[in-house]
Amino acid sequence: MVRIRWISACTLAACLALSGTARAQDLPTQVSVAQMTAGNGDTKLVANVSFLPSADAAEAYLPFTGTINIPEAAMVTEPAKFKSNAVLGKDPQIFPAVSLSFITYESDLVPVQQDLIRIGSTANGRSFWDMIVQPGKVWSEPDDDGWSRASFPFQLVNSLEGETHTGIALFLYKEGEISNLRYQIVQQTAPFYVEDYFTAAGYLRVTYDGDDIAASSDARDAYARAQADAEKLGTWAELEAKVGKEKLEGFDSTIPPNELVLDGLMLDNIFYLKSCPTPMGELPYCNRQRFGVWSVTKAAANAVAMLRIAEKYGPQIFDTKITDYISEAKDVPGWQTVTFGDALNMATGMGYGSPNAEPVSITEPLGNGGYAPWFEARTEKDKIATLLKQAKPYAWGPGKIARYRDEDMFLLGVAMTRFLKQKEGPSANVWDFLVKEVYQPIGIHVAAINKTIEANPTDDQPLMAFGYYPTIGDLVKIARLYQNGGKLGDTQILNAEKLADILPSAQPVGLPTGSAERPFYHKAFWRGQLQSGNGCSVSYPVMSGWGMNFVSLMPKGVTTIRLAKDWDGNAGASDMSSLAGTADKLVNFCQ
Repeated sequence: MVRIRWISACTLAACLALSGTARAQDLPTQVSVAQMTAGNGDTKLVANVSFLPSADAAEAYLPFTGTINIPEAAMVTEPAKFKSNAVLGKDPQIFPAVSLSFITYESDLVPVQQDLIRIGSTANGRSFWDMIVQPGKVWSEPDDDGWSRASFPFQLVNSLEGETHTGIALFLYKEGEISNLRYQIVQQTAPFYVEDYFTAAGYLRVTYDGDDIAASSDARDAYARAQADAEKLGTWAELEAKVGKEKLEGFDSTIPPNELVLDGLMLDNIFYLKSCPTPMGELPYCNRQRFGVWSVTKAAANAVAMLRIAEKYGPQIFDTKITDYISEAKDVPGWQTVTFGDALNMATGMGYGSPNAEPVSITEPLGNGGYAPWFEARTEKDKIATLLKQAKPYAWGPGKIARYRDEDMFLLGVAMTRFLKQKEGPSANVWDFLVKEVYQPIGIHVAAINKTIEANPTDDQPLMAFGYYPTIGDLVKIARLYQNGGKLGDTQILNAEKLADILPSAQPVGLPTGSAERPFYHKAFWRGQLQSGNGCSVSYPVMSGWGMNFVSLMPKGVTTIRLAKDWDGNAGASDMSSLAGTADKLVNFCQ
């Protein structure tokens, strides 16, 4: 997501400073039974390996099945004081009250609910945060007096926003007993309304319900299928051995290290993870953590859905008028000739920015106060009404000039849902369609996204402009589908005709943006430009999101991924040259 802040930001280095906290390698590597059962120990951050099995670990004494009830509690954070403790009426320094049900599959601790759990975005409680929980591990340690250990990754999120505050949690258990919960939050993607970059740690006095989990057999079967399709990541050391360490020197070197969340590269159909850094060491469960990638959603979800609809129901969907399905816009000046394809190109010809076409600036309408009312609207009806009220027609009309509007990508998602209801019945929804028709076939079994908040949750509409929370493996699978021309094996999933001009090309594609780093925009993708060391010029598509998150599709199936948390427009974070330049050294893009 492209954003221009209308509120001040602290410097990232200052916000991430861990005052008085030792480096991860200098800290103890295990939390003791005494600390876990007392629950009143030191609440400073500890080394992340404390949440993982040690070298001496053995199997858990027994599997864990049951529900953990976590109370609402103040978090011990760094910085200790936030800029505001009233964000949309809720407090971001409070851990949310939530009940989490788990089963065990082999040595994995599996949450029954891996989708977004709404807490802070409802009227309940004081906490600002909703939550996502992912699978972890169960094990035992030699000196734990018969206790087994369990840990799991989690993310604090909010249904109106798109960032993740990434953590890990640990508890001990015996037959019928459970310890306190030890947690820490050590990483995040770029924030928006919660301005503070923060870490947090503490103990929570939880209760345990050991009753059998309903449908636990179904949950185990679903998890087994997901594990069978899980992306197998390579290590950076393996890539160095494959291509030579010298060819990889300088990869992702332009970004300040403290703004990096995750990076890696796909070569010969294998994604090699370089790093998943935090102040307390590498992030546990990096391959299972979900990341708030903001506007990467546009290409990873909205464009994918459009291309699947084009394949299943015909490419004419790109030329279909928005007002054929958004009846609310029929009598609003300027919308009558806008097509689905115009919305995907950020070229509806509608907005609240300058009426001047020059100088070219795709971000021109942002930051003038017109965005917030739409962003904060909670229902589909209110979001549509707000965007139709705010946007006025530009003189040049649709399809001519790109102006970046999350509102139009959201409206496109609503239009696709209404199109699908006509084709597939009243319960159809663009997100369910996308998961069933694309994500599950390519091996993505759980897909969490922010949605509007309706009286009946079955009516919730996915935001589609931002709010997707993929794992790194999910991003790899989506990138691979694009790289393969929309095919899975011999099956054409995405429309090849409409996908063709998304892929890397010799000539620029799309509408000018005014950005030197990403000079064109087309079908929800920004376009980067590489002058190859082998003599040719390459225009390549980039899924890009707020915070400088990049998924870049290079020629010959090479993909680079970098997730970051830049806020203040750091030039090094915006610079993709080290990513593209490294890829260029590995494969001859000019042949």
